[in-house]
Amino acid sequence: MRAPSTLLLTAAIALAPLAAAADPMDLSLHRLSYYNNSPWQGGGVNYNTSRWAFQGGCGSPSTVGGDMGQPYAQCYADNQLWANLVNELGVALAPGLSAPAMTLGYAGVYVGYEVAIANLDRTGDHWRRGTEGGVSSNVGTGTASQRDRGDANSFVSRLHVRKGLPLGFELGTQVSHMHSSNLWAIGLDLRWAPFEGFRRGVGYLPDFAVRGSVNTVVGQSQMNLTVVGVDAILSKRFSLGGQVRLSPYLGGQFLMILGDSGVIDFTPSRSAYAECPRQEIRYVPDTRAATDPMRSPSGLVGQLQCGGGGQPVDRTLPGDLNDTRNSGVFSAMRIYRGRMIAGLQLQWEVFTLSGEFTYDVVPAGWLRTPNAAAGRPLDAPAPAGQDIARAPITLNDYRQWQTTIAVGVTFQ
Repeated sequence: MRAPSTLLLTAAIALAPLAAAADPMDLSLHRLSYYNNSPWQGGGVNYNTSRWAFQGGCGSPSTVGGDMGQPYAQCYADNQLWANLVNELGVALAPGLSAPAMTLGYAGVYVGYEVAIANLDRTGDHWRRGTEGGVSSNVGTGTASQRDRGDANSFVSRLHVRKGLPLGFELGTQVSHMHSSNLWAIGLDLRWAPFEGFRRGVGYLPDFAVRGSVNTVVGQSQMNLTVVGVDAILSKRFSLGGQVRLSPYLGGQFLMILGDSGVIDFTPSRSAYAECPRQEIRYVPDTRAATDPMRSPSGLVGQLQCGGGGQPVDRTLPGDLNDTRNSGVFSAMRIYRGRMIAGLQLQWEVFTLSGEFTYDVVPAGWLRTPNAAAGRPLDAPAPAGQDIARAPITLNDYRQWQTTIAVGVTFQ
């Protein structure tokens, strides 16, 4: 295992400069936000349900507009865009099989380099605003900046090492990198072939294996993304001239995409401390309906008031005008995808070449439905007992495919 491990480490170090130099697919989650620009009235704001804005640009003076709306409108996390970004990014980073059901045997070791290409909904706002893009491809400034269009495909390089174990088991580890970004992921996979070794007598039966895998993004303060996969594979090996072995395989894959965010500063160009070095909490009446389960039991809510430069707190200014309220956390997303996999592996002596194609056979769905309070506000009166009417978070029915090419060496 020493030589394969050294090869894996060397190749990972060699790829590192690519991640630092490229940026179009770097995350820019601070642009996934919305605001309401209703004017301030009497030290507070009464939200007009027709003035919710979902085009970005929160936390900037321009939100006042020509209709005397609210300047520096407060930022809110747009969980609708976040959900679709997590959904498609999880598929792009999902591990492929790149191998038939037959394992390596208890003495076998495989070292391979894999390239996976997946399609992306390039016109979706979750990609146009959720990733940085290049200087020439961006329109707008600040939190209103967005790409004119996203990338049509993602390219992921993966270094994969697998070690055969007794009783038909096989353990693998992998390091993945998404090109044009600083996204890296590490993973483990465990495969079991219960029919391993049946080559005579009942040898006409295909090989069968099941695999569990987990990949998680590392080194990201903005996002925690984990992709868990459960696969079932059928394959059959054929020999050509006693030198070349072909192994077509077919399988199904169930993906679980688990996406969480860190604390996101929706206005990174502003300083909350500079705008609010002196802080004080003032308690004001809670205006939510008495039947609203979110209403404070005391009937009061805390409002942050700010002062600065040695000056006392200015109680005439609404607390929302400062930048301390422009940070937030996206809701946890728990998504599943059902996919079909078809592939072919060619082996000559110790060298292998594999190609496979994966496609969503069912629409993406929820492992756990997001809280109704996480959705976008609606341009409609609130139902009785609710503060703001909200739309449920939905997943785009955008079917993704993934093509993987793998080259490697197998020592047995």
